[in-house]
Amino acid sequence: MRRATTQALIGTVGEPTAIEGFENLAWLFTCDSRNRGLIRQGFDEAALLWKAVKATSGNILEIGRNLAGSTVLLATATEPSREIFSIDNRSNEERACKDYLARPENNRRVHLLVADSGVPLPNLRFGFLFVDGDHTFAGVLADVLAHWNAVQSVGQDAALVAFHDALPNDNFKWRDADRRWKRFLIRLKNKFRSQKKSEIAQAYEPGVLKVCDELIRQGLAAKWGATGSMLVMRKLADLPANFSEIARRA
Repeated sequence: MRRATTQALIGTVGEPTAIEGFENLAWLFTCDSRNRGLIRQGFDEAALLWKAVKATSGNILEIGRNLAGSTVLLATATEPSREIFSIDNRSNEERACKDYLARPENNRRVHLLVADSGVPLPNLRFGFLFVDGDHTFAGVLADVLAHWNAVQSVGQDAALVAFHDALPNDNFKWRDADRRWKRFLIRLKNKFRSQKKSEIAQAYEPGVLKVCDELIRQGLAAKWGATGSMLVMRKLADLPANFSEIARRA
């Protein structure tokens, strides 16, 4: 069951969508890690994030903002009535992003929090959640446990949750194409390592995929869209009390 679920997720990467706007035309471009820029996402991934935000209503919660490129995208994609809460364990915003978010139309509704993302934000509900913080299994699981139940649909709009770095993809394939010598050295050193190192750069985080896999396996979420390493899921139900125990055991 688990293998089938994971393969179903991976199989949706880059699937075509109905043409509704510019964000659906990412397939016209070459999208890989070379065009990530301040947002640290591929153009196709950012386009899917934009589309998902537009499909939701209510407040937004972002876990992990780094340079705040994704925070700028979230602010630009939303109406002035929607508040954005962005959590990171440090303040590391790039100057241009920080200036953009400090504009009066953004400053009143974008809250840059420096806090532990594993702690719930009391008395707040969100129509959209973007998870891009601690990518270990334990870290993603803690974020989901803290905030999943605070995500809810607003009116006719579904409640969506996006995970970055969740799916295997070819974002770094270009970088490894001509690194035969380096791969040879890694292969040689692996003969003397107790923990082997991959010859090809990893383009996703297995811990993120494992948590997403478990959410779908337990019937708590369904795939809404995917491209590159970005996976967007529609929330179907709150977490059961034993979700953490089942996920760790699985």
